[in-house]
Amino acid sequence: MSAERGRRGFVSLVGAGPGDPGLLTVRGRKAIVEADVVLYDHLASPALLSAVGAPGQERIHVGKAAGLALASQEAITRLIVKRARDGQRVVRLKGGDPFVFGRGAEEALALVAAGIDFEIVPGVSSAYAAPALAGIPLTHRDHASAFVVATGHERADGDEEAERVDWEAVGKVGGTVVILMGVAQVERWAGGLMRAGRAADTPVAFVRWGTLPRQEVVVTTLGEAAQSVVARGLRSPAVAVVGDVVGLREPLKTIEKRPLFGQVIGLTRDAARGDEASFEALGELGAALLNVPLTRQRETAGVAALAAVLGQAERGFDDLVFTSRNGVAYFREALIAAGRDARALAGVRTWAVGPATAAAMRELLMLDADEVPARATAEGLVAHARAVGVSRRRFLFPAAAGARRVLPEGLEALGAVVEEIPIYDTVPEPLAASRLLSALEEGLTLLTVASPSAVEALAAALDEAGIARAHVPVAAIGPTTAAAAREAGLDVAVVPERFNMEALAEAIVEAGRAGRLRRPGPIV
Repeated sequence: MSAERGRRGFVSLVGAGPGDPGLLTVRGRKAIVEADVVLYDHLASPALLSAVGAPGQERIHVGKAAGLALASQEAITRLIVKRARDGQRVVRLKGGDPFVFGRGAEEALALVAAGIDFEIVPGVSSAYAAPALAGIPLTHRDHASAFVVATGHERADGDEEAERVDWEAVGKVGGTVVILMGVAQVERWAGGLMRAGRAADTPVAFVRWGTLPRQEVVVTTLGEAAQSVVARGLRSPAVAVVGDVVGLREPLKTIEKRPLFGQVIGLTRDAARGDEASFEALGELGAALLNVPLTRQRETAGVAALAAVLGQAERGFDDLVFTSRNGVAYFREALIAAGRDARALAGVRTWAVGPATAAAMRELLMLDADEVPARATAEGLVAHARAVGVSRRRFLFPAAAGARRVLPEGLEALGAVVEEIPIYDTVPEPLAASRLLSALEEGLTLLTVASPSAVEALAAALDEAGIARAHVPVAAIGPTTAAAAREAGLDVAVVPERFNMEALAEAIVEAGRAGRLRRPGPIV
């Protein structure tokens, strides 16, 4: 996504919404995918960023949290202008809506002054989204016919960084009052609203991390709001709602009643594998999905060797066996390199270790698997081969480097000849430890692992991050992976009866409904 020489830069000021990746607008997602660089702040949730993949894209954390000068507004604006002048497509990703207490107008005016083309992509504001997902409507004809939104991010010393709010004037407007970024100044705004005539027993709700699985709601009163913040250790980001509408919360709260509410599931395979589709049901039941890749696959010299085999005039194999989607994908690369297509496999009996691999064969090779065992493991495939009969059959096995010996040795024990060609290997993802720490900050509760190599990478990442191996429960795709996880000292919480990603997702749902999923405690 590097900028082309001489290309005119362009800036998109994009509202990221309140945090839930599903609440990012279609236009906002498109802008992010097409960008060369994304400048995001602390309110743009990591879950959202991980849900919008853009290979090769540069992403830079900027912005300011209350009390933490991560970057000055002037420095951020200069960076936006510089990158656009360099010819890049820039996305300035801002929590909520860029024109609602997001300083989007300041950045837009700077772009006007610099003569840089830009667009505004509105976002769903946490001002109404967070209360809504907590079951609190801002208006109701029996309780409030208007609402006021104000920022609590101000300093009592009159610092010019934020304009002072006349809370007594706000309190006299009537209806519902919504305060964004108001935890630090709760005494000031609560006192001002009461001086304006709001009763001390007026209901108040604080919604922290609204719309996300770790959403926390504290219900109190205006007179006790400050004490409640201290007692609960409440911190930003949180939206405060003041008014009688808070009393409607109990019958209207919905996401908190979902069986997987509060669960944050980390998918540890590369996002390019498309595992999210298998886990969509978890999101519908209240869980959040994070991409936390621990490993990545890379092509080996075996692809060229396989291409040579496939390019031979006389075919040297009767059967072709696959044990993973990766094997299918790299086999396709070798087939293309050999100048062949699926027609070269006419008359070959094809084997898939399970339904997921068979689906990959259809998708990538337009090839149906002739033989699929009932049990999706190497042991299951060998048992199926025993029942079918493979004596004197010649197998071509495009394999992973360092794969278990169960399949080739099992087939050979049945009288088959196996030509095994390692065409890819799995290596640790260099950023695994930092991504794991980010996921834990996002509330990670469960990690999926789909191979012993993923287990090895997870153990290494936990060790590098200084986290106990048993801290985060794992869901293992099958008994082999589960055994490797237990041997590594991991806490195995879920193992499906069938061994594919769809079955793993179903097993996680079942465990969640049964209350068998624990939440990790603080990192010690």
